Amino acid sequence: MANTRRALLGATLAAPALVAARGAFAQGAATRAAPGGTLNIGVVSDPVTLDPAFSASFFETQVLYNLHETLLVARPDGSVVPGLASVEMADPLRYVFTLRENLRFHDGTPLDAAAAKANIDRYMDPSSGSIRRADFGPLKEVTVTGPRTFEIALSAPYAPLPLVLTNRAGMMVSPTAVQRLGADFAAQAVGAGPWKLASWTKNAELVLEKFDGYWQGAPKNFDRLVYRPLPDETVRLANLRSGTLQLIDGVPPQAVAALARENNVHVAQMPSLGFNAFAFNCTRAPFNDARVRRAFTAAIDPEVIQRVVYFNTGRVSHGPLSPAVGWAFDEAQKGIPFDATRAKAMLTEAGAASPVPVTITVTNSPQLVRIAQVLQAQAGVAGFKVEVRQIDPTSLITVLRQRDFDLCMAPWSGRYDPDGNTYNYFTKGGPNNFAGYDGAEAAELLERARSESSRDARAALYRQAQAKLVEDAPMLFLHFDAILQASSSRLRWTQYPDAVFRLFDAEQI
Repeated sequence: MANTRRALLGATLAAPALVAARGAFAQGAATRAAPGGTLNIGVVSDPVTLDPAFSASFFETQVLYNLHETLLVARPDGSVVPGLASVEMADPLRYVFTLRENLRFHDGTPLDAAAAKANIDRYMDPSSGSIRRADFGPLKEVTVTGPRTFEIALSAPYAPLPLVLTNRAGMMVSPTAVQRLGADFAAQAVGAGPWKLASWTKNAELVLEKFDGYWQGAPKNFDRLVYRPLPDETVRLANLRSGTLQLIDGVPPQAVAALARENNVHVAQMPSLGFNAFAFNCTRAPFNDARVRRAFTAAIDPEVIQRVVYFNTGRVSHGPLSPAVGWAFDEAQKGIPFDATRAKAMLTEAGAASPVPVTITVTNSPQLVRIAQVLQAQAGVAGFKVEVRQIDPTSLITVLRQRDFDLCMAPWSGRYDPDGNTYNYFTKGGPNNFAGYDGAEAAELLERARSESSRDARAALYRQAQAKLVEDAPMLFLHFDAILQASSSRLRWTQYPDAVFRLFDAEQI
């Protein structure tokens, strides 16, 4: 049993394998460029915070995973290997961690067991307001057992824990800097990742520079990462084609075919762990009535969105667990069928006076606006009067948290464990429960699934939970996006199914 634990949880301290993005460079003929220099990256949005304790936006992860280091690391295939630490599961309620030797934060302070405990205690402290608290599930306590060793004790089994610690909950920041900077830590974060913060001009440029004290050695191929927030997809593409940028996120699906014919650009795509969905505001009219939510869902044909918005990249979704999650995906789950006539009748049965006024909130990207326009037209046929409200990407998380919407985009980059795509969205106190959904039956199924050790038993519980979510319709599920990212044809890098750039192994050839 101990050997099985070690194989699953990575008890050795071998470095993670470096995986090249599929097809990301020409084989054989390429000559590597001299190391050093700057990698310029075009992203959709500026971060809101650089503090993983409060990060809730996908846009922040593009920076966070290069600025901060996690206790454990998830490879692209979802396997867990050591990061800052190795781990053994002593029993279902106790995990034993051993940190690497001589770890340091960017400010030179030691990253030891006491610092790791301070990080997790900060995440768990209710007074801190950290949204990471929910990530740790039934955590009971953290105990330091030596200079480099500590234990996490649980009050109940929690299967997702190792994968949770490969994400923001596993990111270690300098306790000294947290205390010294206070609220300013959000903009001046000090971590232990391969790059450290050099400067940040909001909504213009964020610069990271290599950290010589990184445990794997300072990045050899790029001295600096420069992030430029460019919400307009056309502008991002133009800057990539001109060579101003070498890597971009959020390639528009309609551009994929043309980009594939260009010699100086490479498009990388893979199935995503996440989902593209819209949250209904279940706390106020009209969507506090599940019958109205089901009627709106029945009015929408996601196959149209698949064709006219996604140009047949990715696939239609009917729930939160994508095929990339693997064992928990339910191919038989089809959701509420599209039927505009039936949708109109459902509104009448709900006693709603037609037309029902609804505002759809999306960020001001062409792709999301196109989706909103399709929803507007289709729902209009069924008896809804829909307006489209556009906001900037940095405002999205505030709008969602304040529930300042009727129906709002609430996409999720995804997690390797299905708990990460479900529990925080569909339980009453979940930090991503933007819908304000309070479904006791679904919550009970999700609670059981995270404490169950058998994968088959967990999969059965997730199938039941998804069936209940179809019935209650707290979210309008539309699509499992393909991850579409592009780079200079001379850049080799690793693509991940959560769409996050982890760039330690990136190199120019």
